[in-house]
Amino acid sequence: MPNLLKCTACVLVVLLSAACAQGPKSEVKAGPTPQAGASPIPWGTVEPPRQVGGGSSGTPQPRLPVRTFRGRGVVRLINIGEGWFEIDHEEIEGFMPAMQMEWMVKDKSMLRTVSVGDRVDFTLQDDNGSEVVTELRKAP
Repeated sequence: MPNLLKCTACVLVVLLSAACAQGPKSEVKAGPTPQAGASPIPWGTVEPPRQVGGGSSGTPQPRLPVRTFRGRGVVRLINIGEGWFEIDHEEIEGFMPAMQMEWMVKDKSMLRTVSVGDRVDFTLQDDNGSEVVTELRKAP
């Protein structure tokens, strides 16, 4: 039995030595350092925004009227200093599916009327993609 133990110890030492051995070092040539401002986007292939989506007439798209929506959700975060809050809202009929997101408020003082965790009702105005909450109150 002692010979088996010595033999196992020797095999273990040989295996560990082989695993820890370093192979020959190969030289790695350093390439040029990429520039900090270099962009991975091939800008020459991207059209300027004024040319995208419909021709080169240069005429601005007509403004849509401001749309108003009502919603309900739960306040998750409030940033009074910057004037926004994060809400986990239900589907806003005709506007967007249920999700968690941040919205700016028209008046920062509205944020003082609610707390994190409150279920709230709100009114949202969409002015051609610029959204702002104009009313915010605790839900009954």
